[in-house]
Amino acid sequence: MLAPALSRSREWGEVIVAGRKPGIDFLRPLVSGCLDFEGPGWHPLFMDGAEPGSSLPLREVDQVVAFLKDPQGIVRRNLKTFWQGAPIAVLPGYPAENEEVHVALHLARAMAKSGLPVDAETVLKEATNRPLLLPEHRPRLRILFHPGSGGAQKNHPPDFWMNLVRIFREKTLGVKEMPVVLLGPAEETLLPLFSGEKEVEILLSPDVARLSLLLQEASLYVGHDSGITHLAAMLGAPTIALFKHSSVALWRPLGPSVKVIEASASSPELVEETLKAAHGFLNASSRLW
Repeated sequence: MLAPALSRSREWGEVIVAGRKPGIDFLRPLVSGCLDFEGPGWHPLFMDGAEPGSSLPLREVDQVVAFLKDPQGIVRRNLKTFWQGAPIAVLPGYPAENEEVHVALHLARAMAKSGLPVDAETVLKEATNRPLLLPEHRPRLRILFHPGSGGAQKNHPPDFWMNLVRIFREKTLGVKEMPVVLLGPAEETLLPLFSGEKEVEILLSPDVARLSLLLQEASLYVGHDSGITHLAAMLGAPTIALFKHSSVALWRPLGPSVKVIEASASSPELVEETLKAAHGFLNASSRLW
C-alpha cells in the first residue's frame, strides 16, 4: 500500500524503507534500499528507555515517517533520542473506522502532511492506470488461482475453488499452459485436495523471485483480498479479486486491469460471474485467442 506514495521517491533523494519481509522486497524497485524491521538492531526502538550506548541500524537520517501503533509514545520518544534534530512523524497506518478512504490514499496523504513531496490523488490515479511494480514486459501466458489469504474470514471455501478451477478448464479453450494453483503456508492443508486434479500445476510457497516472475507472466490471476492479489494487480496482471468480508473502498487492488467481485456467499452464481470476468480478460489477449 506504500507503493503509490513511493512511486516517485527516487526524485526526493535517498529513501530507505524499513519493514517486514517479504513485503518490503517488492518495494525495492521504487526506493534506494529496504531494511528488514525484524532483523538485528531494531529492538531498542520499542524499549521503554533506550539502553545506554544502543543505536539503530541507520545512524543518520534527515526525516522519519513511521506508520506504527504507538499508544504510549515509546517509539516516538526513542526515534527522537536516536535521531536527534530530524523531523519525526509517527502516524496511523489505517484510516479511521468511519473513514471510507483507500489505504494507499490514506498513506500518501499522511506522507504529504508530514512534508514529503507526495501528490496523493495523482499517485493513486497513476497506480490505477499503470503497473507500478512491473520491472519489464514479459509474455503473459500463465493462469493463476490463489485460494487463500491472511484471514480465513475473507476466503471462499476449498469446494468453491475446486469447482471454479474444474469449470474453468472445461469451458476455456485455447489456453496453452496448465492453470497454476498458488498455495502459501496458510493453505498447505489444501494441497491434498488439489493434488488429485489433472492438468493443474500446484505451486507451494514460491520464493519472492519465483512469485514475482509468475505474476509478471500471468494473463489471468484470480484470488481473494490478499497481499498476492495486490501484487498481481501492481505487476499488471489481469486480476479478479474476490471480496467476501473486507472493504472494497479501503482495499481495492490497484492496477490497470482489475475486476472486483463482492459476494458473501460461495454460490454457483459467483462461479459463473468469475468465469465471465475471466473470459473477458482472456478474450482481450491476442496471445491466447
